[in-house]
Amino acid sequence: MGMHSVWMTRGLEARYRRPALTSSRGTALNTAGELFVILLIIAVIVGAVAHEPLITAVGALAFVVSMASRIWAALSLKEITIDREASVYHAFQGDEIEITFTIENDKPLPIPWLEINEYVPRGLLIEGKKAVEQAYLGGAELTVSTSLGRYERVKIKRKLIALSRGYYKLGKTHLRSGDLFGLYPSEGSLEHTPWSIYVYPTIKPIPGFSLPARRPIGDSLSDDPSRPAGVREYRPGDPMKNIDWKTTARRSEMYVRQFDPSVSEHTVIFVEAITSAVPWEGYRSDVLEGSMIAAASVAKHSLDLGYKVGLVSNGVTSSSGSHAVVPPGSGTAQLTILLESLAMVHPIAIRTLDELARSRRGAVPAGATLIHIGGIYHPRTMQYLTGLSRTGHPVIILHIGREAPPEFTEFEVRDGRGLFLESLERLRETEFSRPASSDSGWDGMPTTKLGSVSSRGGG
Repeated sequence: MGMHSVWMTRGLEARYRRPALTSSRGTALNTAGELFVILLIIAVIVGAVAHEPLITAVGALAFVVSMASRIWAALSLKEITIDREASVYHAFQGDEIEITFTIENDKPLPIPWLEINEYVPRGLLIEGKKAVEQAYLGGAELTVSTSLGRYERVKIKRKLIALSRGYYKLGKTHLRSGDLFGLYPSEGSLEHTPWSIYVYPTIKPIPGFSLPARRPIGDSLSDDPSRPAGVREYRPGDPMKNIDWKTTARRSEMYVRQFDPSVSEHTVIFVEAITSAVPWEGYRSDVLEGSMIAAASVAKHSLDLGYKVGLVSNGVTSSSGSHAVVPPGSGTAQLTILLESLAMVHPIAIRTLDELARSRRGAVPAGATLIHIGGIYHPRTMQYLTGLSRTGHPVIILHIGREAPPEFTEFEVRDGRGLFLESLERLRETEFSRPASSDSGWDGMPTTKLGSVSSRGGG
């Protein structure tokens, strides 16, 4: 994870919050506590009637202690601040995430016991829990227990493991505390303190994955004088305007300035979230996750080659519409946005990819290479890509499906099942651990470019 550490860390999303108490008075929530008070009252009355001062005194003393405990319980959750920090808010499958709870008691009254329960959805495994059990229940409670003295602050750490790709919202936090004897427990909750963790799809190395250029590489990637990249020794044919005269005079040899290339090529990735032709058949998790891994890998590979990369995905919820269409961009910040978008993709889509692409100005720049990734090919989307292909856009179909690759006119079809679906199976066998990097076999993967359109997967 070190190579991505720069763009995986973000500012803290969960700062100090004061709990909104659901039990702000000393109301007893424990039946035993109420029975205890009733017995004490009876003891005091019996002692008074029987003229037994000892029984009356003991009963009165116990009653006073009980009332003090009740008040203590009512004040136990007052003036408490809680800070929850994650070691990273962006992770890959298999990564460990350390959660640090900083709990501070800002009052002179000590807290004999405090229990914090934070709901963690499935996909993030709590250390010590069983993945199967947590997945079956839909999530689990992350429990933290401690006691605090007057004006004391403690830090408690717990670990989560990122099991599967997703965008996970946390924040359903419940607090329990009370008196020393536990007779009057008091409950509270942290309201309106949502925080989130992104788990990105795995990035596979694909060095053999070529992208078609509209122009020769020398024309598409040219040196940008605004992006200096050091100096090197002079070679015959180097333009005189690039000579670094200061370095030449200092070293008594001819040196020229180098510049990073300016990017004039664009790649737009279309990721299909629908995985079955008939909606009531459900969805194919292996196809969906394989498509996300493929999209992440192609995006990283294209950015490394110097392309500006954009994304169109129809599996992102409407509340996060800005992630459904990402205009082309470059750099690590763009990769972060692309991976966040892929983390948020769900297997339910109400709009087609062509609708989304048309809805956002600048989503598909002129001449951009278009890469369709998935296992289902909606007729409207394919018609849209066909129209763009006829206007000069190179179109690549990267097939990630259980069936054989389709046959499309004017498109280059590449079969990605052998790389991405197999990598997903290895991921399951090792319980979601990060698969080892290996050389890709893109050079040996079949490429299809035929003259008729198959009806297969035409969902």
